[in-house]
Amino acid sequence: MRILQDEAFITAPISTALAYSRAAMSGNWKNTAIVASILLLLILVEMLPLIGLVASVLQGIILYAMAWWIAQLMRQSPDLERFRSVVAAEDAKNPMTAYFGPGAGFYLGFMIFSMIMMLVTVAIMWLTGGFAAIGMGMEQMQNLPADSEQAAAVYAQMFGAGAPALAFLIITSLFFGYLWPLVYGYALTQTTFGDAFGAIFMLFSTRFWKASFTGAYFRLVTLWMLILMVATIALAVCFGLFILIPVGILILMWMVYFTAAVSLEAYNFSDGV
Repeated sequence: MRILQDEAFITAPISTALAYSRAAMSGNWKNTAIVASILLLLILVEMLPLIGLVASVLQGIILYAMAWWIAQLMRQSPDLERFRSVVAAEDAKNPMTAYFGPGAGFYLGFMIFSMIMMLVTVAIMWLTGGFAAIGMGMEQMQNLPADSEQAAAVYAQMFGAGAPALAFLIITSLFFGYLWPLVYGYALTQTTFGDAFGAIFMLFSTRFWKASFTGAYFRLVTLWMLILMVATIALAVCFGLFILIPVGILILMWMVYFTAAVSLEAYNFSDGV
């Protein structure tokens, strides 16, 4: 489904996504600094009891709203230069508030989706006797030396009991992670709270599953994952050193923009969804 005007998204998807995500940051450094400052404030407030939970939810919604913001500007721009000029003219509050509604809808949908997956995992553990086996193993461990052969056997038994649930969690995480850009790209085309809320459940749609089994999509997602892996390592280093947290926030903002750009590209050249 063609939703992007710039043909570069088809001919050179990753380099074009990198260019647009950089332009979203550098097109108006004043706005970028304001958004980064607000995100920094929310991160600091998260350390406080009670109100920290509110700050965490608000930060999550703002990050999704930022993705919606760049997605809409990308859809409206015929080329990178036009995109830069539009970003330069944007008001500082737009990245955070212009699409707060769909961002909140998708955030809520994602939370419910996560709860469903957690409940299914717990159900598998219960149905396969994993909880009972682990409970018995913990009781046995109280009377065994930690470094004994018997203890090792109990650990192996406990691991085996939880293996079905663990396998389910790993397989679904990998599959949904692979499918994410296509579904997220679809979600970014939705402009209301309700539509964005429902978009996350397209992860269960066989139409999206079939559309993701192409060589072009596989290459796009593989490169996206590799780039995000490097960015995530840099992000962890920055957040591990308090003085580098502001740099980490800039990296986080870029990751939001880059993922949005790649996701729109994935949906842009995927037919049948």
